[in-house]
Amino acid sequence: MDLVPPVSREDSFDQAREAIASVCAKRAKKAGKKVRKSSGKALAQLRVAVELPLAADTSVAVAAMVNGACGGGIVGTAVYGNPDAAAYASSKSDGKVEHVSIDQALTSDGCDLARGDGAVALVGVPEDQIGAARRIAELSGARPVVAVNVEWEHAGDGGVTFRNSRGDDAEKVTADEVFANSFSVVYSYLPLAIQGLMGATQEGAVFKCVRGGAPEGSPWRILVKDDKGAYQQVGAMQRRPEQEDLESALYNAAAAQSPVNKGIGVFRGLADKAKDSIPNPFAGLGGGDKK
Repeated sequence: MDLVPPVSREDSFDQAREAIASVCAKRAKKAGKKVRKSSGKALAQLRVAVELPLAADTSVAVAAMVNGACGGGIVGTAVYGNPDAAAYASSKSDGKVEHVSIDQALTSDGCDLARGDGAVALVGVPEDQIGAARRIAELSGARPVVAVNVEWEHAGDGGVTFRNSRGDDAEKVTADEVFANSFSVVYSYLPLAIQGLMGATQEGAVFKCVRGGAPEGSPWRILVKDDKGAYQQVGAMQRRPEQEDLESALYNAAAAQSPVNKGIGVFRGLADKAKDSIPNPFAGLGGGDKK
């Protein structure tokens, strides 16, 4: 049975936590087999990403997201791009998770990346801090790294799209670029505002939630709410959908329901990531839209 998008902030946290736990458990099992076989070849560091909708980027909201999506012993160290969020989360910590800023992580102030338990979460790290994030991942050794609402764009397929797009320029690729594109998305929920021909707005979403197998094998689902408020799937892709993909899937779904709409620009202004234009079920709940 297909999972449906979350109906509450807590629901999204639960789904993301289960997705992270599923992939980490699979890697731990695989690592155990490697040890038993004594192959001598270490597994590559596990790097996964989650993308959660929030209603505000406040320290309170970010800390709640980390505790909800990365709790339960999955993550042992959370490294924040925002020092204020790190300080707030640390002040409210129960001691089960280390909450530190990027600078603290790099100087081992409040954490020991190499010896800590559980995964290392990179929370809301901005694009201009990719180099620092890469160094944190290197210092984390064999610990999995989870990118939580990081602010750089990537295809979310572990680097496959990035490598294929480089072609003859492969020798010019920097270590930071390789790192930024090395994450596989295991959970993503992006609400959409779908603007119709007559000005009516319909709610939709792009949704991905991994529950087994390789993260790259789980599709990105394109969903639209019907008249009863239930999500209906109108498309699915193995790669992250782009604007044109969304327009095509939504237009075809509309044309199938009403032949009169064929040839008309039924849907416009899709996938607008501006906070004011995206319907968000978590507004007012202390959450926040991912930028």
